[in-house]
Amino acid sequence: MAVKGAHLTGTTYAKPSIFEIVAQESLATTLQPALKKVISFLLTCNPERYGWLLRWSDEIYLVLHAVLQNYYLKNYSASFSETFYGLKRINLTNSKIQKKLSERQERLTLILLVLFPYLWEKISYLVNKYRLNAESEASNKGVRSSFTRCIIRGYTIGHVTYQTLVLYYYILYIAGRSSSPTPLLRLASLTLTYSEPHKVATISDLLRKVKEGQFSIDDSIDVLKRTVTRSLELGAFFLQFMQWWNQENYFTNLTALPAPPPPAVPESAKKYSGLCPVCGETRRIPTVLAVSGYIFCYKCILSKVQKEGKCPVTNYPAREDDLIRLYLN
Repeated sequence: MAVKGAHLTGTTYAKPSIFEIVAQESLATTLQPALKKVISFLLTCNPERYGWLLRWSDEIYLVLHAVLQNYYLKNYSASFSETFYGLKRINLTNSKIQKKLSERQERLTLILLVLFPYLWEKISYLVNKYRLNAESEASNKGVRSSFTRCIIRGYTIGHVTYQTLVLYYYILYIAGRSSSPTPLLRLASLTLTYSEPHKVATISDLLRKVKEGQFSIDDSIDVLKRTVTRSLELGAFFLQFMQWWNQENYFTNLTALPAPPPPAVPESAKKYSGLCPVCGETRRIPTVLAVSGYIFCYKCILSKVQKEGKCPVTNYPAREDDLIRLYLN
């Protein structure tokens, strides 16, 4: 793929296929879930010590994501996922190809790659929180409820509009009517093409430098950078493989699997049989907290999770997304 980009001349450039563009976007969406998997593993080891990681996971990812994307933009004029698929960003100005991105385009690209998904996820989290509150309220009257409904509707309209716009640009790109395959690339006045092959020192060259005493600090830094980037790219390949593996096993018939034995009920949980651990009364709108397995009243556990961010019984870190409504006879 990279060989195709070595012949960029004048007003022509090699256009990647829509499958490569969609594939690199799919890879970009797996980075944050991968970090959360690592945090979840640490929480299972020691929830008291690493509980703060879950509360600040979005901000931790924001910083790491910004550092990663900034490095690849500076060195390869592409995002991490675009570099993995041998793509790079170019600017088409007056039908002429500008191979190097301007500082303004680099800043705008970094904002669209890092800050835009972060803010969108925060808005999605806020809207889901409003939806949960709206479902728990017996009455949906008043100025506050009207404002909440407006936010939910506005988010829904914005989400549908953006996804429609993405599909529209895909169709234009396939039909050759647009040089930019996505609306965010269009906003930055950029498009994608194949990157040129990068010349790197081979292991034999590095060993020769060491033997001749010419191995410098710059060479050490270059080796460190290459090690880190190759590790990330290998990790990206592993993520893609795991995503494919999970999709292959997604349609497994769960009823054909042997039923696991029920877990033993601890003595501390028996006193909550039929009762909400928060209010101590018969549960109303039974809701289970997935991280601990305890069942609460919906209003009780919702307020606890929103205020404290943990299970009131086990102290495991928890969010609204961990609440599961139960429908019992």
